Amino acid sequence: MTASRDHAVSWTRREVLRTGVVTAGAVALGGCAHVGAPPASPSTEPAGDLDALARRVRGRFLRDGSPLYDDARKVWNLAYDRRPLAMVRCADVDDVQRCVAFARRHRIPVAVRGGGHSYAGFGVADGALQIDLAAFNTVSVDRERRVASVGGGTRIKELLAVILPLGLHTPMGACGEVGVAGLALAGGDTSPRGLFGTACDNVIGAQLVTPDGDVRELGPDRNGDLFWAIRGGGGNFGVVTRLDFRLHPLLTQQRATFALGWNDIAGALRIFGELVQDVPDDARAGFTVDRTMGAVVSCGHYGGAAAVAAFIAKWKNAYRSVQPSIGPSVPTPQGEVWAATSLAVDGAFLTDLTDDRLVDVLARAAIAGRGVGAILLGLSNGVAARIAMTDTAYPLRGRGLSSLLSAEWHRPEDRAPAERWVAEHGAALRPWARRAYVNYLGPSTQERIRDAYGENYPRLARIKAEVDPANLFRFNQNVLPEGRS
Repeated sequence: MTASRDHAVSWTRREVLRTGVVTAGAVALGGCAHVGAPPASPSTEPAGDLDALARRVRGRFLRDGSPLYDDARKVWNLAYDRRPLAMVRCADVDDVQRCVAFARRHRIPVAVRGGGHSYAGFGVADGALQIDLAAFNTVSVDRERRVASVGGGTRIKELLAVILPLGLHTPMGACGEVGVAGLALAGGDTSPRGLFGTACDNVIGAQLVTPDGDVRELGPDRNGDLFWAIRGGGGNFGVVTRLDFRLHPLLTQQRATFALGWNDIAGALRIFGELVQDVPDDARAGFTVDRTMGAVVSCGHYGGAAAVAAFIAKWKNAYRSVQPSIGPSVPTPQGEVWAATSLAVDGAFLTDLTDDRLVDVLARAAIAGRGVGAILLGLSNGVAARIAMTDTAYPLRGRGLSSLLSAEWHRPEDRAPAERWVAEHGAALRPWARRAYVNYLGPSTQERIRDAYGENYPRLARIKAEVDPANLFRFNQNVLPEGRS
C-alpha cells in the first residue's frame, strides 16, 4: 500500500500551550548564529557551475533573485531569516547525489530540509546549498512484516494517514506537520515511548546519501556504525532519503488532565515528581506551565479498564483539589497545531525532581515566565529508559524528564524578553542536567552539543571523521569530525 501527497506550502506545529507533555532547559536563543566549524572557502567561483547544476537536476532549482526564492527559504521558526546560495527540491536520489557532489567540489555546506520545523531553523542556512526533500513523501506499508517505509521528506501526518486506518502505529510526535526524518534522526521524544521506545528505537533500516555521494543501505547488519549514528545523531552524516519503521498495534490512551493554575506551582511539581517515580511502561505523564493558564498536569494509560482506573485514581487523590477532565485519546494524522512563529528554546534531561533546589528553580522560572514562556516536562520511562545508553546515539536513557523551555514572540520588541527568559532559566537548570534532546535546542556551542550527547559524543565524532571529514553537513547540532574538536 502506497500513498503520496503534495508538499504543503504552509504548515503548523504543536500547541504546546494546551498539552501536558515535556519541559525545562538548556539554552538556545532564536537570535543565535550557528556555532560550529567555520565555513570553508569555495575552491572556485561556483556561479557558472550553479547554472550547470540547475540544468542537470530534475527538481525545482531556486537561487537569490528567483521569483519563489524568498517564500521557499522561509522555515517554521520565523526567528531565522537566512539566505541560501541555492535551493533544490530534489526529484529523486540522483538529484540528491548531484547536489552533494556540487557541494563537495566547491566546499559549500549543505542544509537539508525535511519538514522545515526545526526549532533551530536548520532547514535553511546562509550561503549553503539547500537540499529540499519535500518530494520524498511516499509511504509504503508491508502489513505482514509490520514495516512502514517513508521518504526522507515525509511529514508525520502523511505517515499516519496511511497506517492509522490499518490499525497500526509507530511512535511519532504530536504535530502532523513535522517531518518524520527530522524527528527520528534526533531520537524522537514521543508519547508511547514507555511501551515501544522512541521514534529512533523503531527505525530498522534507512537509505543514506553520504558526503562522498555514495548511496548506502543501513540496518542492523549493514553499515552498522552509520546505522548506530543516525539513530539520535541527527543529520550530521548525509542525506537520509528513506527510513523504515517497525509498526505496532494502534492503542487508545485514557487520559486525565488537571488544570492547576498559578497557585503553589512548586508544590504541584513536588507531587508530580513523587508520582512519576513509580509509573508502569504503559503509562505516560507530563507537567506543563502554560504562559497564560499556569500549571497543567496530565497522565495517561494504555492498559485495560481496571489498570486505567487504578492509575488515574492515584493521580486524582494526589491532586484532589482539582477535578480532572478524563477521556480517550488516539492519534490523528494532523494532531496538534502550532502556526509558524518566532521562538527561543532550550532543553534538558532531568533525572528526577527529588532535589528541592531544582523544584524551586523551575517554580521561579514558571512565575517569571507568566505571559512570556512555557515550561514542559515529559516522562521518559519503560522501554525507552531501559535501552542502554550506547546502544544508539540517542543519549536520553534511564528514567527521566525530557524537558523544554520555550518563549515565542510576534512583535520585534518582545524578542529580547523572550530570549532573556529562556537564557536565564535554561542556564539555571544546567547544574541538574547536561544531556538534552537535541531537537529541543537552538543553534548551540560545541560544549553544549558534547554535553547533550554525553558519552556517545566521541563515537559520533569518529564516525563523522570517517564519512564527512570536511564537515559539509554542519547545519545541525553539529558533531565535529574527530581531530577538529
